[in-house]
Amino acid sequence: MPIFGPQLRHVALFAVFSGLAAPSLAAQSLTAGGLVATVTDDRGTPLRGVSVTIEHRGTAFRILETDRAGQVNLRSIPVGHYNILAEQLGFQPIRAIDAAVVTGALTSVRFTLVRRPPPINSVTEQPANATITATTSGNALDADALRAFDRRRDLTDASRSFSTVDPPRDGRDGFVASAGGLGPRFSRLMVDGVEETLLRHPGLPGDAASAPLWSRDGIAQALVSFFPQDVEFRPAGGALLSATSARGDGRFRFHPYAAFSGAKLGGASADNPADSSATSLEAGLAMSGALKGDTATWFLRADYRQLEQPSADPLVAGTGDPIASLLTVAQTVGGRDVSAWLSPTVRSWKGGSALGRVDFRVGKSADISVRGGGASWTEENLQAGTEAVNGAGSKLAASDFSSSAALTLTGDDWVSESRVGVRSSKRDWTGASLPFTGIVNSGFAFGGASTLPGNFKESAFELNEAITFLSGKHTFKVGGNAQSRKSTYDWMPGSGGRYDFGSAADFAAGRGSYYQALRATAAPQISVTTLSLFVEDNWRASSRLQLSAGFRFQKSALPTDLIGESKIWGDASGLNNQLVPVRQKVVGPRGGFTLALDAANRTSLRGEAGLLPGQHDITTFAEVVQFDGDVSVRRATGALAWPKTGEPSAAPFVGPSIAFYGPDVRAPRTFKGELGLTHDLGGGTSFSITGGYGHTDYLLRREDINRSVAPLSTNSDGRSIWGTLEQYGALLTPTVGSNHRFREIDFAYGISSTGYSDYYAATLGFEHRVSRGLQLMASYTYSKTQDNVVGQLSADPADRLSPFADGRGAANWDAGRSDLDIPHRLVATAEYRSTGTNPIALSARYRFRSGLPFTPGFQRGVDANGDGATGNDPAFLGSSIAGMSELAGRESCLSGAGFAKRNSCREKGVHGLDLRAEVGLPVGGARRVALTLDGFNVIATETGLVDHAAVLVNPTGTISTDGTGHTVLPLLANTNFGKLLVRRGEGRLLRVGIRVEN
Repeated sequence: MPIFGPQLRHVALFAVFSGLAAPSLAAQSLTAGGLVATVTDDRGTPLRGVSVTIEHRGTAFRILETDRAGQVNLRSIPVGHYNILAEQLGFQPIRAIDAAVVTGALTSVRFTLVRRPPPINSVTEQPANATITATTSGNALDADALRAFDRRRDLTDASRSFSTVDPPRDGRDGFVASAGGLGPRFSRLMVDGVEETLLRHPGLPGDAASAPLWSRDGIAQALVSFFPQDVEFRPAGGALLSATSARGDGRFRFHPYAAFSGAKLGGASADNPADSSATSLEAGLAMSGALKGDTATWFLRADYRQLEQPSADPLVAGTGDPIASLLTVAQTVGGRDVSAWLSPTVRSWKGGSALGRVDFRVGKSADISVRGGGASWTEENLQAGTEAVNGAGSKLAASDFSSSAALTLTGDDWVSESRVGVRSSKRDWTGASLPFTGIVNSGFAFGGASTLPGNFKESAFELNEAITFLSGKHTFKVGGNAQSRKSTYDWMPGSGGRYDFGSAADFAAGRGSYYQALRATAAPQISVTTLSLFVEDNWRASSRLQLSAGFRFQKSALPTDLIGESKIWGDASGLNNQLVPVRQKVVGPRGGFTLALDAANRTSLRGEAGLLPGQHDITTFAEVVQFDGDVSVRRATGALAWPKTGEPSAAPFVGPSIAFYGPDVRAPRTFKGELGLTHDLGGGTSFSITGGYGHTDYLLRREDINRSVAPLSTNSDGRSIWGTLEQYGALLTPTVGSNHRFREIDFAYGISSTGYSDYYAATLGFEHRVSRGLQLMASYTYSKTQDNVVGQLSADPADRLSPFADGRGAANWDAGRSDLDIPHRLVATAEYRSTGTNPIALSARYRFRSGLPFTPGFQRGVDANGDGATGNDPAFLGSSIAGMSELAGRESCLSGAGFAKRNSCREKGVHGLDLRAEVGLPVGGARRVALTLDGFNVIATETGLVDHAAVLVNPTGTISTDGTGHTVLPLLANTNFGKLLVRRGEGRLLRVGIRVEN
């Protein structure tokens, strides 16, 4: 089926690649496609010597003649859209319009020339009706489709157009918040066959990563894939975003654009309560041309963006003190002006990027391409993580650089592709001058996020070689990859200090808890080398059936000399903190098939399965390297001196905190499988259904090895309590050191690879494509994710501890619905495009997703079981808690008895409507000027941080002991449960722009 039919230019494709054709070398490339044109007469006889002109953007890209089989075969051709002109003396010429050439696929076009006596003074034009053959499934976007709904110009933001992945949820840019049931670090970005950096803050595990260097106007084509079957693709447990950078052609082109938006230009008042103007300006250009005829071309793009986005009120509704009382206390008692953190703020993004590419063709068999570029930007008052602070005073200074070169050699039955890539990235996060200060009974916090301070650098160099050759009905591919990666992660959770108070009154009285981690030595550079070899065979078993099989061998190892010995831990526990994960030597087999179910190839079935080897988590290794005894912890409870000048509290040191690997820790690996059916209904309409499964094991989990040997007491609900609890109003916290086996040591995290994730998904797709008129596209995905990895979205490593590690209260509680389970996702797009020299295009995109799951528990800052973690305690749903019966009657996820199951509740579903209008202006001349108007989140759900606390600590009550010796906590049901605490989201935005084309 011609999934990439003639109307690909204006739509995003959700359907799978499918169809069958002869084996092709080009079908094995990560950066180019293949094109076969077959010419016959009206009796079906192949015509030899027919002149075939490949036209790209009105310029003759290549002129060839058909062979004795009536074919011209371009084994390696840049991706894009081509017109193909076939002409021979005595026959009516035909031009096939808009044949799409796709990365790693073969495009087949057939011509039937009819004899015609002279004079012949016209050319018959017809749709290309191309057939695409590929071994990789996925969601594809070409350059024009990427331009639609580009609230963020970054390529990684394009994932919002697909239901198969979970895009960023709260207004930030980036690739995916989750994919395949795994967090964002499991997804990859590759451009021109070379891996690129998606550098993330390890303290923000749920945040997607962006790459502003890869702006949409510099991309020719992009593919989002759950399972890239081609073994040359770097394994990705989540999703793979693979793109091909734009290149020039033989004609000079100059495409500038500019866009303006402002918070008062159609913005919602709830998103801008301070009535800020928050204006944004975006401007850029893309230009290209020829250096020497059609043998050397160049492409250059650059942009500058100055974006501002207002934030909502820092607290929508809580159960305790209003902001006004906190402001009064902080200014009169603390002697500190904190109004910046208790008011709406304006987030800003300022920076630019540039990218250039040069392509050379040497003779008939060699192509050389070189590209390079960089991006630099700053962000201020940024939103980071899920902590309830407004971000005021925080800052990110970032930069990216990337370059690559490729040499493609083509023979009669072979292609060699050699690539080299160099990249570097830097992220410097600065926190606010005021430490994180949480007020428990309000579910509110001010000051800086406890996760933000940190400096990160990463650079990499890699070599790739792939040789593809034909042998009968087989297309073989062999090659290898070598990558050297150097990373520095200078960050510690809690390094900026963290205060928690039960209420404004406790804040005024200085009663609460404090934590801070301090490091004595600098973070070292971590170097990792990965070597890979791969081999693959694509076999055309019959005219309808194509089979593929291959494997990838991967070897890597972490440094063994960076983890220092912690003598204090070794003497106390007898355990070795210098263990390093085992050296990884993994063979990942893959296989698949495509089958045409009818002779016309209107219905096709495909399937693939394979084992994808992963890589060790460098951020966890960096934590182990730093927490080898050089990190000391300050803790205090009770009377606290809240800082008046921004200096941390002089709380006493309680000892070092340790993180270490257990024996036999391995890199994660993922088994994936997909099965898809696609049917062409005719008239540009298609339907598809795809089912997928992924199982990942060897995921990292942690346990506090320094926890007390046995609980000090048991709650009346059966919960083990590991420390002596202290109460300060609505705050519960353990007495310092009371929950540790060795009092001279703080946390001692043992890290093991005992985690797993199971992901099931089914996607339905419908598409109606026409060159003009109404186009429709819809994609719905149902998925289910289960795992045993707790606290994946929390910045605090302590929250990843199991609350029932001893099995008391709720055995095997960890295994269940994943923190990343988003069962329903829908994207539907409609576009109307008029005819004429100045067409009008109207588009609409509707998006829906299920809300995030969560475990009903306590307010942030409450440590109900005294294990030192303030975000991992599930609520007990017994009727003995005041008001719980009434609350359970209102909230069905709280029904039942005993402890709440993991992620048994879910936030409300989220939907949004985006609109776009594009009007061509009658300016005359060769250039076309288009006026654009975009409306993002014209209709949208209120989103943000939701109150997950089902029970509260009664500030007027006290901890007691019942007649059986069990500890009784003063608890009551939370009437604010499930309601919005802090409004966060993308907000409504109207943007006016202008674009020039030629």
